[in-house]
Amino acid sequence: MNKCANCQQLLAKNANYCGNCGQSSKELRQPFWQFLRDSLHELLDIDGRLMLTLRTLLFKPGFASFEFAQGKKVKYTPPLRLYLVVSLLFFLILGSFNNLLPDGELRSQSATETYSRIMFVLFPVFAIYVGVFFRQSYFLANLVFSMHLHTIAYLALLVIGSLESMEQRSPLFVFLQVFPAAYFLWYVLAAFKTMFQESFLSTILKSGAIYFVYMATLGLVFDVILG
Repeated sequence: MNKCANCQQLLAKNANYCGNCGQSSKELRQPFWQFLRDSLHELLDIDGRLMLTLRTLLFKPGFASFEFAQGKKVKYTPPLRLYLVVSLLFFLILGSFNNLLPDGELRSQSATETYSRIMFVLFPVFAIYVGVFFRQSYFLANLVFSMHLHTIAYLALLVIGSLESMEQRSPLFVFLQVFPAAYFLWYVLAAFKTMFQESFLSTILKSGAIYFVYMATLGLVFDVILG
């Protein structure tokens, strides 16, 4: 049997963690690519939940958030973890999309880091706005909804940004941007409808109001901090 390197507790053959001190039993003396693969596996929680979560988020707007609100969460990747991974990916790639943000203000590394911190603070603000318009909802459920919605927004922006970066090659890439933009518009409305189960008219009015208030908040915060 193996022993824990930290406390010398005997470990079961396939144990990933020590039952005594909780330290991981994984060997650090291993090829880099294997270490990277294991680290990504741990970070993304790749055990079937990630793919289920992404499929549900992409093709069933609001459904994962709704199930979280009903207490059915064990089958999904934790929303904060998913948000952090996708937002990190987004901000890492952000610098290559010069047209994604106005006037190139956020192309520098320091400004991009500032932007990511601002968004991390502001996505709970979105949840507060949701609670104002949907009075029977709860903040924690709205917070999960906000993380899921922002995750999809980052993915949509990555697609739009990549298409914008190829605009000079062909006008076709300008036209193709309509599809991810239309998808995101449909997604937002469908997500609100699924999450809060209100009439279609009420969903349009409330989600539209939340969008404009939130975008005004983003504009004001960016003007103050980045201006």
